[in-house]
Amino acid sequence: MIPTHPGREDLLKRAVASALNQTLPAAVHVEMDVSRTGAAATRNRALEQVETDWVAFLDSDDEFKPNHLRACARHAGLAGADVVYPGYDTVGADPLGCFGMTFDGDLLRGRNYIPVTTLCRTDLVRKVGGFQPHPDENGDPCEDWGLWLALLDAGAAFSHLPQRTWIWRTTGGTRGRARD
Repeated sequence: MIPTHPGREDLLKRAVASALNQTLPAAVHVEMDVSRTGAAATRNRALEQVETDWVAFLDSDDEFKPNHLRACARHAGLAGADVVYPGYDTVGADPLGCFGMTFDGDLLRGRNYIPVTTLCRTDLVRKVGGFQPHPDENGDPCEDWGLWLALLDAGAAFSHLPQRTWIWRTTGGTRGRARD
């Protein structure tokens, strides 16, 4: 599932190609935010259309490596996880520095260290209301953090896959931090 907005067509082409070139085939859904309603509303609209048990989130300026979905799905099965957050390579500075960090619910309540590019059980994401604001210390909406906290409160099992399965572009169109 890839949210985007007008003006990102070249970035979107790369993201879609990376999703279509997975070793584990999957449906790809792009949701265009033509009214500029924001990332949370766009992701939630796209979520309504997901017809699979699992949903993989990807921002339109990032890309999956070819084995991303297969690795995440395998890890989810082995770990019994509802949410898998894999490692990433960055183009630009790493805003989180969380590679290899096992899940810590107390730490997550204090700060968001999980990027949006995850694999999640669709029914659980819907059950908790999808993406929702949880402003950080700077007042940024951090809708992905709001989702992670709602899933944590609902008892979801989180697991870190210590494998770099995607590319996070933190320059050229992003704000260089965990994006909403």
